Amino acid sequence: MTLLSFPREIGLKRAVITKQYQYKHYLDKMRSKTSCYTSLYSFNKMNDDGKPDYRYAEIDRAWWDFDAGERGGIELVKRDVAELIRRLEGDIRVVATGRGFHVHQLFNDSVCGPEFRLTLEHYQRRKAKGLVTLDGVGFPEKMTRIPNTFNPKRGRWCVVIDGREFAKDFDNFVIPKSPSIMSRTLHPFGEATDNGFDFINWAKNYAPEQEDYNFTEGVCLDSDVLTAGSVPLMPCLARAVHENKPNHHVRVALVQHMADTLRDFADPDALTKEQRLAIEDEIFDYIKGLNWSNWNATNSRKGIKSTMKYRRVPSCAWFVARGMCASKCWRYDGTAEVPESPQSS
Repeated sequence: MTLLSFPREIGLKRAVITKQYQYKHYLDKMRSKTSCYTSLYSFNKMNDDGKPDYRYAEIDRAWWDFDAGERGGIELVKRDVAELIRRLEGDIRVVATGRGFHVHQLFNDSVCGPEFRLTLEHYQRRKAKGLVTLDGVGFPEKMTRIPNTFNPKRGRWCVVIDGREFAKDFDNFVIPKSPSIMSRTLHPFGEATDNGFDFINWAKNYAPEQEDYNFTEGVCLDSDVLTAGSVPLMPCLARAVHENKPNHHVRVALVQHMADTLRDFADPDALTKEQRLAIEDEIFDYIKGLNWSNWNATNSRKGIKSTMKYRRVPSCAWFVARGMCASKCWRYDGTAEVPESPQSS
């Protein structure tokens, strides 16, 4: 059984495709010329405008993204990826992206429905606890780089590797410079096996812990997750942005976080002008609705435009250093010592 199901989205413009030949045509035309992306999941329900209803993604895997950057160099990235692989059960597919790694853990049965979004988030965060170079996890709207395609920004191919072998000796593991034969059997969108992880069973026995989330009273949105429009917010940031007159660094952090999520963690330079303007407008409208006492439309537009160029979002260490973090939440990334919630003691 193939792991590539339809309908799904491709490219940064998120074009919807419904057939295998459309996917193949896209790759044949673009794989060696530009960065190629597909939605992490396919979808069981579409909206009237032809776009996916992300609440009904066919969740057939967990997914983690590790990147070298402010949180650590490539050697620390390799160590974190190897540690995650050792923690995971079942069929693991790993992709070297050019400056980091994507780890796919395949499920033996998929799940579908809005009730699984937060459970998936918590599962992925728990498994990656303490891994400081983690840059993102899977969620229904996520776009991911397609393996065996060229990364022009890094000047390297995005290649499939043997994750289990990598974890045994990551220091000496040689990452191929171009796609290899093994990619046919280890490709994350290739053929499924009978060795998938039993996520359904895990979800049945799942009991939220205090460190999974910490919600702000009076700012309850979308049942469990605090949001800025369609973007999940960490409690520390949600508290700060709902003050009457937030500090400058709070405003910057909000724009960075929203922009990074809305562009699906892609490089800011990869956006078209239309995509960039659409994201700017969504952030502007949300901030306008917060009714800050010293808000100014012109300054807000200018600040959003300049801040959107940043490639990184603040880590937990950043929030802790500025006294914004009260206790661990569902977004905890292990980059700083954070107090446990008083409710959990």
